[in-house]
Amino acid sequence: MSCRNFQMGVVCLVALVIMSLAKLSSAAIIINADITAAGDPIVGIASTPGTSISLAAAAGGGSGNAFPTAESPANAINNNQADKYLNFQQANAGFITTIATNGPKATVKGFRFSTGNDAVERDPATITIEGTNDANPTTTLNSSWTSIYSGVSGLATDPGRNTFGSQISFAESAAFSSYRVLITAVRTPGTANSFQFGEIELIGNTATPEPGSLALIGAMGVGLLARRRKA
Repeated sequence: MSCRNFQMGVVCLVALVIMSLAKLSSAAIIINADITAAGDPIVGIASTPGTSISLAAAAGGGSGNAFPTAESPANAINNNQADKYLNFQQANAGFITTIATNGPKATVKGFRFSTGNDAVERDPATITIEGTNDANPTTTLNSSWTSIYSGVSGLATDPGRNTFGSQISFAESAAFSSYRVLITAVRTPGTANSFQFGEIELIGNTATPEPGSLALIGAMGVGLLARRRKA
């Protein structure tokens, strides 16, 4: 192989690396931090953990699977502890969100809740987290979900109002593009008329290079080096 051809091969390899890095740079690289971002697609829903069907929550309602317009699902991931998401369906309701800003996919290895401004009895007590790579789950609503977590919320002890509770950690999940979080019980079901929380942070990692891209780059590099030795 001529020096000229070898140099052209190196140029091609460098170009591929640059394009791969450019693809990664279109999303923030999150390491062991909140993978959600204000403005990510999110919809309030009611569902039973493990099922594919989710029912959209109504805006402006005062009972059942509904939320006040000023206390919408978007408040759950807007990085503002002063507002909140409230749903009058006290259990088996929550939200679906897609990791758009920091996507296209992310893993989850933990979470933490911030409490609302009042009504301690409405704090989430137990939750489930599920993931999917199905297309457009915030609009189609019906997707195949993989269970990631089921258990306590980290608010067993009241940390105070508009305050984060304990972070709950678990084995890192596979990478998913969308997540469904359901509140399965509140602190005091007998007196609460809803669930509410100020913020949830889904803790994990995003923007991991795709294995296929890394394998292709590696294969090209090995091939070029092998040809160089023969030149």
